[in-house]
Amino acid sequence: GLLPGSSSHPAGSGGGTAGKGSLIVSPKSAAWFAHSGGARHFLCAAGDPEGFLYRGTRQPDGSRDGDQSALIQKLAPTGANGIYLMAVRSHGGDGGPSENPFVDSDPAKGLDNDILDQWETWFSAMDAAGIVIYFFFYDDSASIWGGNQVQGPEKAFVEALVNRYEHHDHLVWVVAEEYSEKLSKARVSSLAATIRAADAKQHPIGVHQLNGLVFDFPGDPNVDQFTIQHNVGTAGALHSGMVQTFQAAAGKYNLNMSEAAGYGTGTTARRKSWATALGGAYVMILGMDIASTAVSDLQDCGRLRGFMEKTRFDEMSPHDELAHAGSQYVLAKPGEAYIAYSASAGGALGLKALPAGKYDLTWLDAATGTEVVESGKTLPGGDSALPKPSGIGAEAVMYVEKK
Repeated sequence: GLLPGSSSHPAGSGGGTAGKGSLIVSPKSAAWFAHSGGARHFLCAAGDPEGFLYRGTRQPDGSRDGDQSALIQKLAPTGANGIYLMAVRSHGGDGGPSENPFVDSDPAKGLDNDILDQWETWFSAMDAAGIVIYFFFYDDSASIWGGNQVQGPEKAFVEALVNRYEHHDHLVWVVAEEYSEKLSKARVSSLAATIRAADAKQHPIGVHQLNGLVFDFPGDPNVDQFTIQHNVGTAGALHSGMVQTFQAAAGKYNLNMSEAAGYGTGTTARRKSWATALGGAYVMILGMDIASTAVSDLQDCGRLRGFMEKTRFDEMSPHDELAHAGSQYVLAKPGEAYIAYSASAGGALGLKALPAGKYDLTWLDAATGTEVVESGKTLPGGDSALPKPSGIGAEAVMYVEKK
């Protein structure tokens, strides 16, 4: 929908992945996202900088002289594909008093077009590179308007932002971070309904909560993603938390493990990301601020995303009971397609109760990016240990698809 005086934009004007269409809830399963053109979508993304839109010094017209374009250019070639960012960080949020998109930072004066125009340049660059604009309306504890229902100036604010940016394909709306610090459940539902009604492209809508695995909006028709904060220290704990949460979701919404404190970098971070993905969740890394992030860490995220998008992950769910031989975690559509992972595989990865038949195998060395494809292998079935090909090291991933 369009507000009076707002302009429409051509569909899919993000060029880099032209033809894929906008992000939507997957028609195959609400547990995952897809593109409206049918392509699968896996998210492995930078969970910072939350203040992305406000980096740099504020200029007289409200725009910023920050490094946003440089951050996008650093992220784009790595395959990591999202940035967690906030529209309103003032009014109780973690930002300064000018960290909002209003004229003179004053909500009573309405939205500032100079600020919104600059956001559009960054969002266009992100969209063209296939980077998800992970767009929070409110930072934690940020609150401008009260009440349980969205109305008047707040409704105009939300609708204006949705109408301004809905033309971007790679976009997820998130109502608020740690919503319960300031917003009631009723207000969050009203915000989600307002976003949904305004968005002609039906991009996914998420809600972020305080630490914990029980989602507060399991039956809300306008909330598609549980944006999770789960502050545990190990890959195994993250994995088991995601498995539990995936089962609780029962295919009604999807999971983004967006905030785990002390995530680490390098091997530690990579293992946590794979453990999260094999638990049935998307990955956003708290502390991955792009500016100070090693390119190799961004590439680890890109490899995870790229590998998953070659598989039928969007038909799968966690099935660790099928792990055999060196396999640690398994995501599967049993009988048809399997992804097995181990942080320290021996000579083989394995699967239990594999039907006999012909299979295509794709292997990834998660640490180096080396990939090996074995097509048309006849497997006898049963509990099967599949030897790792040469070039695949200890941290190994295997995709097995029945022909």
